[in-house]
Amino acid sequence: MPVKTAAQGKEVKVHLRTLGRRLRRLSTKYRTEKIYPTNVGEKEENVKKNRYKDILPFDHSRVKVTLKTTNQDTDYINANFIKGMDGPEAYIATQGPLPNTVIDFWRMNWEYNVAVIVMACREFEMGRESEQTRTDYFLRTLLVEHENESRRLTQFHYMNWPDHDVPSSFDSILDMIALMREYQDNDDVPLCIHCSAGCGRTGAICAIDYTWNLLKAGKIPEDFNVFRLIQEMRTQRHSAVQTKEQYELVHRAIAQLFQKQLLFLESPTSTPIHNSMVESSPDKICHQSEEERWDTPPPKPPRVRR
Repeated sequence: MPVKTAAQGKEVKVHLRTLGRRLRRLSTKYRTEKIYPTNVGEKEENVKKNRYKDILPFDHSRVKVTLKTTNQDTDYINANFIKGMDGPEAYIATQGPLPNTVIDFWRMNWEYNVAVIVMACREFEMGRESEQTRTDYFLRTLLVEHENESRRLTQFHYMNWPDHDVPSSFDSILDMIALMREYQDNDDVPLCIHCSAGCGRTGAICAIDYTWNLLKAGKIPEDFNVFRLIQEMRTQRHSAVQTKEQYELVHRAIAQLFQKQLLFLESPTSTPIHNSMVESSPDKICHQSEEERWDTPPPKPPRVRR
């Protein structure tokens, strides 16, 4: 494998920064020229439901919550669908719940049968049923009840991702995404992914997972381009992948996935990339007693996409 020189590495960084600036200019254009309107989020009754006044959901892709628990409930939540390999509603990208939108958040997850929630920020509410500590993230089982029905959801809480910045290593992010997919039984329901604003870190996770799914399924187009992927995501959710550092992280993570896939294809004895990330994790979940199994489900075996 060719080794990059220092000059080549510098050229790559300059190129990525240039692309990052282009993405920022596009986001500014979308916002100032109202190419993708945000009329619903701007309504007076919805302003208080937005964490940030400049991060509003595009009308055309916003998530509508029709399930009502009170007469005051509306269909508005600061969330958008993002396209994935399995359709236009593969991901729900949303802001972290506010005190006055917590019920809306859970109404949304219930209505869309969400089974996996990824939280890429440090704040969290209590009420978990069980918790397992891994490298840089927690894996929680949540029991959610509505009327006479109860459901178990899995929450992946990534703790060490600073706002507007990136972790020092993305290995644990790939480990989390690999394990996340093992808990997603049904590809017909969306993954709910949020950080604080629901755009920067959220968009990075969506971009990496989407590309990984294409790679595993052998559906990477010949003209695949990370810039165009994120550009398209930004037409669905405002400022998806928000900073140049996050953009560079997505590039590096995807490059590693491609490298691992190439090694696998060159060597029949290699482990496929969708298994190796989980198997190489140093924090395996230990065996549990019969009493503990109800509270904490064991990791699911790897699934192979058809």
